[in-house]
Amino acid sequence: MTARYVVSVLLITCSSTWAASPPAAPSPAVAQAPSADADKDEEAAEVVYVERTQPDRIGRILAPVYVNGQGPFKFIVDTGASRSVIAPHVAQALGLTPDTSRPVQLRGITGTASVPSILVEKLQAGDLKVERQRMPVIVPGVMADADGILGVDGFKNLCLRASFVNNDITITRKGCPLAAKDWPRARATMRFGGLVMVPARIGGQKIKAIIDTGAERSLGNPQLLKTLALENQVDPTLVTHVLGATPERIAGSTVQVPTIYLGEFEVTDLYVTFGDLEVFRIWNLQDQPTIVLGMDVLGNADGLVIDYRRGEIRVQPKGTSEKQQVRRKGEFGRL
Repeated sequence: MTARYVVSVLLITCSSTWAASPPAAPSPAVAQAPSADADKDEEAAEVVYVERTQPDRIGRILAPVYVNGQGPFKFIVDTGASRSVIAPHVAQALGLTPDTSRPVQLRGITGTASVPSILVEKLQAGDLKVERQRMPVIVPGVMADADGILGVDGFKNLCLRASFVNNDITITRKGCPLAAKDWPRARATMRFGGLVMVPARIGGQKIKAIIDTGAERSLGNPQLLKTLALENQVDPTLVTHVLGATPERIAGSTVQVPTIYLGEFEVTDLYVTFGDLEVFRIWNLQDQPTIVLGMDVLGNADGLVIDYRRGEIRVQPKGTSEKQQVRRKGEFGRL
């Protein structure tokens, strides 16, 4: 019997039945919002960095990870992945041979695949530690030049904090800095061992939003497209292809959605790729209007905090990292 892992890391490519390629979707709008500087006295257990991937030029969070005491290796931090994944060249560097007799079932954004595995004695990134875990070994087609994917197993009660201005992140067990509470925030429910789900609204409709740092672009399921009555906005001559950690490619359509409200902040001018993706069935959300917010939204801010202990996310809007202001009650931040 094979173990099951969910990996949400993806790339998106566009094609057209016309000679010209479809226009690129603009970045979500970012407006000034009150914020506070992070706690300068916080002692980080591990300082890491943020790096831009080469194929898509979308910044995804990379963390230096030590595997069996060796490294650091560069892993994409994927809050949509249930477990960590290792690239073949890392297994080779560790002197480990992928075991085809002990396959694991890898369930990705677009489909499912059975892949070989290795037994890792210890994986560590900051205060995150995972011991004696069998991990999938996959060809890093959607990982650019990264060495693996850091999943959410082990993030329980930790604080993940990324600064896209200072190009660093911390993964610490000490808790998130209190100073960051002045950033707009939203309550979150941790499901399936650490999937970050936030209640949201679009045009008066209640929806579910998944915070996914492994996704290049934001995604929506067909039920969301139907709920928002946006079917007439789909251009059948323009096709978007979604590529995940498994070989399947799924066709979809990219449509601009109305303003999304999540807790104390909002997302505007967002283009979402809609498709019948496997990951929504994995999460049992195929019949509920759901959006996956990827790095096209999250990386457009100055900072991001996911507080796994308190169950909330906090966002520092772009252009506010040098300022400290007092947010008036009821005032919204905007992404």
